[in-house]
Amino acid sequence: MQYETFEKKDILKKLFWYSVPLIIGNIVLLSYDLVDALVISKFVGEKGLAAVSTAGQISSLTLLFFYGLCMGAAVIISEYYGAKEIMDVKFEISTTLITGGIFAVSVSTLLAIFAKGIFTLMQVPSDVMGDTVLYLRIACIGLPFVFVYNVYGNALKAMGNSKVPTFFLAFSAVVNIILDLVFVVIFSWGVAGASIATVIAQVSSCILIYIYMYVKVKELRFKKGEFMVRKRLAIRTFRDGLVTAIQQAVPPLGKTLVMAKVNTLGVIAMATNGIINRVDNFAILPAQNIALSIMTFTAQSRGAKRNDLIYDIFKKGMVLELGFSAIVFTTLFFFKNNIMVALAPVGSTEVVEMGNSYLQIMSFGYLLVAFTNTFHGFFRGMGNMTLTLYDSLLNISTRVFVVYAFMDIWKFNALAWGTIIGWVILNAFAMTMFFYHRKTKWADVYVAPTKEEVEQYKS
Repeated sequence: MQYETFEKKDILKKLFWYSVPLIIGNIVLLSYDLVDALVISKFVGEKGLAAVSTAGQISSLTLLFFYGLCMGAAVIISEYYGAKEIMDVKFEISTTLITGGIFAVSVSTLLAIFAKGIFTLMQVPSDVMGDTVLYLRIACIGLPFVFVYNVYGNALKAMGNSKVPTFFLAFSAVVNIILDLVFVVIFSWGVAGASIATVIAQVSSCILIYIYMYVKVKELRFKKGEFMVRKRLAIRTFRDGLVTAIQQAVPPLGKTLVMAKVNTLGVIAMATNGIINRVDNFAILPAQNIALSIMTFTAQSRGAKRNDLIYDIFKKGMVLELGFSAIVFTTLFFFKNNIMVALAPVGSTEVVEMGNSYLQIMSFGYLLVAFTNTFHGFFRGMGNMTLTLYDSLLNISTRVFVVYAFMDIWKFNALAWGTIIGWVILNAFAMTMFFYHRKTKWADVYVAPTKEEVEQYKS
C-alpha cells in the first residue's frame, strides 16, 4: 500500500467512499448485539432482554475504551503513513499490540471477577442478576481478541483500506447469527448461549485479520527483532490513546449512570432502555464513521505536509455529516413505531409505547450529531485529543444531571431531553474551541504549500 495524494476536488468523494465501508462494517458489528437482543427478546423474554442489555452496557463500555486506545494509535499510524515512514508504522503497531494487549487481558480478568459487585452498584434487580453476571463473564473471554482485531483493523483504515476490516466483520456476523440460533433457539442455553456465540464470532474475526495482515500486507510483516516496544512510541500512544480511550468510554459510562436511574422504574423501563440504546448505536453510526474519515485524511495530510487540504476536509466532512444525519432523522421520526414493534418482546405494548415517546423527541437530537462528530474527527486528526475529552465530559455530565434531576417529572423521556441538552452544550464548546485554535495554534495549518511542495507530492 502507498499513500495516495489527492486534491481539493477529490475530498468529498474520498470521504464518502472511505466512510461507506466503515458504516457497513460497524452496522455489522452492532448486529452482534442486535441479534443477541432479538433472539433473547423473542425466545427468552423481558427478563432475559433486561439482563443482556445491562451486561451489554458494561462490555460495550470496555470495548469502547479499548477502541479509543486503538484510535489514538491510528492517528499516529496515519501521520507516519502519510510521511511514508513504514518502519515507524510497524513499530507503532507492535508497541500497541504488546502494551495494549497486556492491558486488555488485565481489564477483562478484573471485570469478570468483580461483575456481581458492579451490577449490585447498578441496582440490578435480583431476579435478573444471575443471567446478567453470567453474560458478562462469558463476554470477557472475547474482549482481548476484539482489542487485537481493532489494532490491525485501525492500522488498515489508517492506511486507507476500510474495505477489508468490513469483510471480516461481515463474516463474523454470519457466524454470530448462526450460533445464536443454534445455542439459544435449538439448545435453549438462554443468555449464556448468546454470549458464547458472540465470543466465537469475535475470535474468528481476530484470527482472519491476522492472517490477512501476514499474507497480504507484506511491508508490515514483522521480521526478527521488529516486534518490540519502542519507548518513544509507547509514551505517545498511551498519551494520545488514553485520552481518546477515556473520551470513548465517557458516553457509555454516562449511559451506565443513567441506567442505574432507569432501573428504579422497573423491568419495562429496563427493557425499553436496552432497545433504544441499540437504536441509538445505529443512529449515530454514520456520523461516527465519517468522523473517522475526517480524522484519517486530516492526519495523513499533516504527515504528508499537505496543509492546503486540511480545512477543506473539515468543510466537506461537515456537508457529508449533515446529509447522513438528515436520513437518520427521517427514518426514526416516521418509522419509530415499526422499529419498536420489531425489537420489542412479543406482546409488550408498554415497551413499544415508551420507546415511541422517546424517539418522537430524540429523532430531532440526531441532527446535532453531525456537528459533534465533525469537530471530533477534526480535533483528533490535528492531534488534539484533549478537546474531544473535555466536550464529552461536559456533554455527559449535563445528560446525567438532567436525567437525575427531572426523571420524576419527565419519566423515561428525561433520557431524550438530557441527551439533546448535552449535545447542544457540547457543540457550543466545540465550536468555540475550533475558532479559537484556528486563530492561534492551528493558524499555520492553513498556509498553502509552496509550488515545489505541491509538485513533490504530486510526483
